[in-house]
Amino acid sequence: MKKLLLAIVFAFTSVGLFAQDTYKGFKLGLAAHPNFGWLRSDVDGVNSNGLRAGFSYGLVGDFYFADNYAFTTGLKLTTINGQTESDLIANKGEQRIYKLQYLEIPTKIKLTTSEANGMRFYGEFGLGNAFLVGNKQDVKAGVGTPAGKEKVSFYRASLIIGGGTQFMVGGSTALDVGLSFNNGFTDITTGDGTVKSSYIGLNMAVYF
Repeated sequence: MKKLLLAIVFAFTSVGLFAQDTYKGFKLGLAAHPNFGWLRSDVDGVNSNGLRAGFSYGLVGDFYFADNYAFTTGLKLTTINGQTESDLIANKGEQRIYKLQYLEIPTKIKLTTSEANGMRFYGEFGLGNAFLVGNKQDVKAGVGTPAGKEKVSFYRASLIIGGGTQFMVGGSTALDVGLSFNNGFTDITTGDGTVKSSYIGLNMAVYF
C-alpha cells in the first residue's frame, strides 16, 4: 500500500509540474481541511449520534480552461469520523465510533469572480472519490454484549459543494479560505441497510 501511495503522489506531482511549464493556467497547492463528520443510518435500531472532528490534507490542483473557470482535483488523505448508537433491546445504548481514513481524489468545477483589490470569490461543485486505507472502530457496550467490528466498504462516493475567498498574497502565490459540504451517497458498510457519512469542512489552501 505504501508503494502504491508513493507512486500516485509521484505521478500527480509530475503531471502538475509538466502542466505548470506548458500551461500557465495551472495552479498547484497544498491544502488542509479540518472537518466535522456525522453518519446517517437507515438500519433498524441504529441511529446517528452527533458530530466528530476529522482532518484532511494533501495536494490540490486547479486547471484553468478560461479566466474564471477551472477543473479542480487533488490527492488528499482524509479522516472522517462519526458515531452511532443502538436502541435495540439486545444491545440498547451501544455506541460505535467510526474512525475512517481515505485516499480522496475529488473532481470539481470551480467558478471564480474577477479579481478586485487582490481578492476574488469562488464557488465549486463536483464529485468526491475516496478509497479506504484505514478503519478503526471503538465500541462502547450497552446493556448487552457488544457487537463485533463492522465491515467497511472500500469505495466512498460523495457530492461536494462549497465556496470561499481567494487572496493574492504576492506574485503567483494565493491563499484560499472557504467552507465545503461533502455529502456521502454510498454505503460505508457492507451489512444489511445503509450507513452514509458526510462532513462539513473548513477549506484552507496555499497555491504557488
